[in-house]
Amino acid sequence: MVHVCFVSPKIHNFLGTGEETGAGGAERQQYLLACALRDRGHDVSLLTRNYDDGARYERRDGLGVWKWIPDVRGVTGAPLKTSAVWYALARIDADVYYVRGNDFLCMAVANYCRLTDAAFVYAVSSDADVEPSYLADYHPLRRQLYVESIRSADAVAAQTHHQQRILAEAHGIDSTILANGYDLPDEADVPSHEDREFVLWVGRIAREQKRPELFLDLARALPEVQFVMVGPPNDDEEAYFEEVRTKAADIDNLRFEGFVEPSAIDEYYRRAIALVNTSTYEGLPNVFLEAWRYATPVVSLDYDLDGDLRTEPIGRHSGSMDALVADVASLVDDVECRADLGWSGRDYLDRNYSMRRLVERYEELFAGVHEG
Repeated sequence: MVHVCFVSPKIHNFLGTGEETGAGGAERQQYLLACALRDRGHDVSLLTRNYDDGARYERRDGLGVWKWIPDVRGVTGAPLKTSAVWYALARIDADVYYVRGNDFLCMAVANYCRLTDAAFVYAVSSDADVEPSYLADYHPLRRQLYVESIRSADAVAAQTHHQQRILAEAHGIDSTILANGYDLPDEADVPSHEDREFVLWVGRIAREQKRPELFLDLARALPEVQFVMVGPPNDDEEAYFEEVRTKAADIDNLRFEGFVEPSAIDEYYRRAIALVNTSTYEGLPNVFLEAWRYATPVVSLDYDLDGDLRTEPIGRHSGSMDALVADVASLVDDVECRADLGWSGRDYLDRNYSMRRLVERYEELFAGVHEG
């Protein structure tokens, strides 16, 4: 058995702490993977943010929870932040450390593992983690150190073929495709499509990536349809969150929910006619998989899931706002069509993103880097 430590500032939210509103799909996937590994007999630790004034270590749900990560946003105080992370890593003494996204933690953990016998696994969370056009905004030294830290990993996990190509072609880094995974609820828990109530949007309220205001435009264009928007503020975008909330309040057929506890989010997918995505870029959207668990079709403005949303009968890839309005309107009107797409999406999820198969592959990966 392998002792694996997941290094994630916000993963504690999935332990029901109620202390963090910014946890999303990346954290949910790490938590699900951590629990699956725990259930298969592995020793699993979580290194997360120091979110309260309680003990810095506790056991919760059979997981070792270490609350030592400082606020890692920005580069101010980087040496002190790094030393705090290193201190915690040394106390945890895991065989393998896993970081998903987050360039600062990637660099801190990579350098620690260089100095010890521990193995380091880095997982790409979003296309922006590796796309040169997005990394161009980094300071040159930060960009160089970050890419070198990814390169130093004992294994790198990409979510999609697109990410794998970027890693290889732009950075000379080999990677393994290890996407996201979910278990399926019983078919009896999937409501009839005739009983669905609203068109749904779920994501961080992030201006540049998620473009939530386009969903507001969609709701304005279809005033007879009910819309629901769910999501926390993005880091450092609290003012924008309030701006979107204010604009949403003026749209009669749109309900703005803001942050929803992880334990309550499934109910929104169960009641949704369709899930709409307006992002400029993604990694592999957990919201797609979460929707398909409940046979809810996906309508995406731009992101196409490695082309599968264009070629598989699992939803719609619109490509323009006019087409997005038309696609959503047609699914609202055609219950049979959205049911067919939704159940096809659920089957696609089972074939491609099974948690059971994913955790088996991660077990092999973690064992390989630990022994190798």
